Amino acid sequence: MITIPQIVPVLGAEEREEVLKVMDSGFITEGRKTREFADQVAKYFGVPHALIVNNATVALTIALQGLGIGPGDEVIVPDFTFIATANAVSLAGAAPIFADVRRESFTLDLADAERRITRRTKAIVPVHLNGRASDMKQLGQLARKYDLALVEDAAQAMGSAQGGQFLGTCGDAGVFSLGTTKIITSGQGGIILTRRKDLYEAFARIKDHGRLSRTAEVHDTLGFNSKFTDLQAALGLAQFRKLPERIEKKGQIFRWYRELLAGAEGIAVPPMDLQETVPWFVDLLCNDRAALVSAMAGAGIETRNFYLPVHSQPCYRAEGNYPVTQEISARGLWLPSSVSLTQTDVENICAQVKACCDSSAMRRPVTGVSA
Repeated sequence: MITIPQIVPVLGAEEREEVLKVMDSGFITEGRKTREFADQVAKYFGVPHALIVNNATVALTIALQGLGIGPGDEVIVPDFTFIATANAVSLAGAAPIFADVRRESFTLDLADAERRITRRTKAIVPVHLNGRASDMKQLGQLARKYDLALVEDAAQAMGSAQGGQFLGTCGDAGVFSLGTTKIITSGQGGIILTRRKDLYEAFARIKDHGRLSRTAEVHDTLGFNSKFTDLQAALGLAQFRKLPERIEKKGQIFRWYRELLAGAEGIAVPPMDLQETVPWFVDLLCNDRAALVSAMAGAGIETRNFYLPVHSQPCYRAEGNYPVTQEISARGLWLPSSVSLTQTDVENICAQVKACCDSSAMRRPVTGVSA
């Protein structure tokens, strides 16, 4: 029986009160609360425009379509990411082109990405995996060099920054997730940030049947019904007010793990700059992941394997060489990472990890990660 889940959403009385207010109002579809949520998000990130939609996969798809990307186009994405990144490209009608990632950050290898650019390439979608990011200044220079759109998949990076600038605000558009595993949640939901009014209006039209206003009788373009609800917005607003304390708690949890697992044989905790990076999950590289997963499950502790390389998924089956992605995918593991974890919880988890590390299979030095 699982006693410590890998991650669970944390909801309280504030969320309940906000949702009940919306229920009592009798207006539960997208309206005033959703606009309030979007305004609060835009203010926090220091951008003029934020659009709230029903999930982050749709948000990425809308961002790409709003930038004019579609059939016949190619979009560079990292091979190591949740499959939604590639699916959004495909749903926009374009072809995802996979590039390898860097060992020290698990994020897009810019040299490999540049090698894969062709005359059909129209955009790059870097993924800020677990709050870490590629060098965004260099990535911006690369995008300008080849006249490419830059859409940030910041689903796992709310609150993370680079050089004092929030991730998700560095490109043409940035997308966040409000799914149940994220630092704040509305059950489902996606956020699109942009500094450009023209893009915001393009995204808003695609979100709602090709119109800027729900009362409009004329529909300028094709579009989805990707509206949010005020029930979700009420939940999101209550959660958003807790973001600063959750950022601090996520950093503290990572520090506990890093300190308690220092020196353990057969595993490595990848580096994390906690000054600017907010950990989504606590990640490990393991010599014998299967043994550790089994030991943890036996102790009632849930873990989660790293993503499979997207190019290997049956729905893509792309050819190519992605050595770093393939290595870390086979060896990576996410430990329990809920914001509700106590120091005692983390101590107990780490004790189980170290007990497994004492086995012979785990004693080989871990390679391929910087200290």
